[in-house]
Amino acid sequence: MENLTNECLISIDKILDDESIEVYFQPILSLESKGIIGFEAFSRGVNEAGKTIVEPVCMFSSSLPPETQLKVEKLCVNNILKSFKNIHLKYKNMILFLNVNSNVYNLPENEKQYPFKTLESYNFNPRTIAFEFEVSQLEKKIPLSLIGSLQKSGYRISLDNTRVSLAGLEVVFKIRPDFVKLDRFFFGGIDKSNHKKNMVRAASLIFEQAGAMPVAKGVETEAEALALAESGFYLQQGFFYANDSNGENGSASFSDKIAKLNSDFRAVNIAKFDESRERFAHFHLVLKGTVSKLQQEELSGLNNILKELVKKERDIVSVFVLDASGKQVSQRFVGRSGDLIGRTVEMSVTGSDHSHEDYFMYLNSGLEKVAGIKQISAFCREDSRYIAGFFYRDDGRRGLIMVLEYLDKSQKDD
Repeated sequence: MENLTNECLISIDKILDDESIEVYFQPILSLESKGIIGFEAFSRGVNEAGKTIVEPVCMFSSSLPPETQLKVEKLCVNNILKSFKNIHLKYKNMILFLNVNSNVYNLPENEKQYPFKTLESYNFNPRTIAFEFEVSQLEKKIPLSLIGSLQKSGYRISLDNTRVSLAGLEVVFKIRPDFVKLDRFFFGGIDKSNHKKNMVRAASLIFEQAGAMPVAKGVETEAEALALAESGFYLQQGFFYANDSNGENGSASFSDKIAKLNSDFRAVNIAKFDESRERFAHFHLVLKGTVSKLQQEELSGLNNILKELVKKERDIVSVFVLDASGKQVSQRFVGRSGDLIGRTVEMSVTGSDHSHEDYFMYLNSGLEKVAGIKQISAFCREDSRYIAGFFYRDDGRRGLIMVLEYLDKSQKDD
C-alpha cells in the first residue's frame, strides 16, 4: 500500500466538499463502420480554476479510508452520468465506458453498494452502459456478485489494460465481458514488426473466443491504427483520434482520419482478396483437371495421380480422396509447401475418418463442391485454404470426394 501525503489527503477532502470533478471523454471508434461507438469517461479532481489538484494515483488509491474511497467513487460516477446525459439525449445508441474502482466494491462494508443503482434515475438503456474494470485489480479479487448483477441487469462489462497472461486470461474467461481493451504496452511497434502483428492477432482471437470485442487502447499513429485493424482490432481509441484539430494547421480532422483509415484498410483487404481469388481460380482448375483423371482411373491408381499432382504444384499443402462416408481411401500426399511430419499428427492414413470435418459436413448436406479457410495445422504453419468436391465413377453409385489444401499466398521456389 502506497504512503499518501498530507497534501493528497487535504486535496481529496477539498474535491469531496466542493464536488469539483472534471469529466473528460475519449472516443472509441470502429474502423469498419467509420463511426464512434462510444466514449470512455475519465475523472479528474480540479480546483476552481480547472487545474488538476489530485493525481489519479492518489484519488483512486486503495490506501484511502474505505468510506473515502466510496465517496470518491460515487462522486465520479454521478458527475460522469450528468456529463453523459446530453450525449445520450442526442445519440441514443452511444455507449458510455464507465470506469469502476473494483477495490471499493471488494470491501466488505461496500459489497452491496452497486454503482448501477445511481443510474436508475437517468433512464439509460442498460446496453449503452459498459462498466469498465481494471484487470490488474480483478487479478487480485473479482467482485463476482457485483459483476453478475450488472450482467443480469443488461449492462455491458469492459475490461481495461488486459494482459495476455495466465492471470489476465483467467479473468477474461471467468467474466466473459463485452469488451476487452489491450494496452499499447502489448502492441507498441506493431507497424514495424510482423511477429508483433502475429502476437496481436492471436490476442484478438483469444478475446473473441471469450465472446468479447477486442479494443486497442492508446493508439498514437496512423500506421499503428492500420496494423491493428489488420490484426483484428477494428475498435480503437487513443491520442491519434482524440487529437482532433478540425483540420487546422494542415492536420487531418477526426472524420478525415477515420475515412482515410477505412479506405486504406479496405484497400489492403481488397488486395488480399484479389490474390486469394486468383489462387482459388487456379486451384479450382487444378481440382477439375485432377478429378477428370481420377474418374477414369481404377481405385488402385488414385495414389499415382495424386503423387504426380503434388510434384507439379508448388503450393499444395496436402491432397487426398474420401469415400461418401468420409473415410479416407487414398494416401494423404503432402506437397512441397507442407510438412511431412504432419502425417504423424493429423489424419493421414487410409481408413481415417474425416466425417467430423467442415468440408465433409457441407458436402454431406447436399453440396457438390465447397471451399473454405483451414487454420494453421501440423502440415502447414501458414494460413491455407481448401477446395473439396464430389466426383463420380462409372463403377459406383456413390461418389468419391477429392480434398485439396493449398497455401493462400504463393511461395517462390527456393
